[in-house]
Amino acid sequence: MFSFLMPLLEVIKIIIASVASVIFVGFACVTLAGSAAALVVSTPVFIIFSPVLVPATIATVVLATGFTAGGSFGATALGLIMWLVK
Repeated sequence: MFSFLMPLLEVIKIIIASVASVIFVGFACVTLAGSAAALVVSTPVFIIFSPVLVPATIATVVLATGFTAGGSFGATALGLIMWLVK
């Protein structure tokens, strides 16, 4: 009955998809430009504070690794205990 509308709906879908694609590419360009600007601004700060940031980063990574390993071992032990009791 309304089969003549099918080609029109396909054209509308293509137009909407094209507009959405252009909008998303625009968002990607704005995000890339903002990231580049933030990198340009923050690089001197990182260079100036690197004697403090590098040891702090190392300490943070070691602590996070320790907490993750402890949680993993605890969960494994709890699972084994539950398996043994069962």
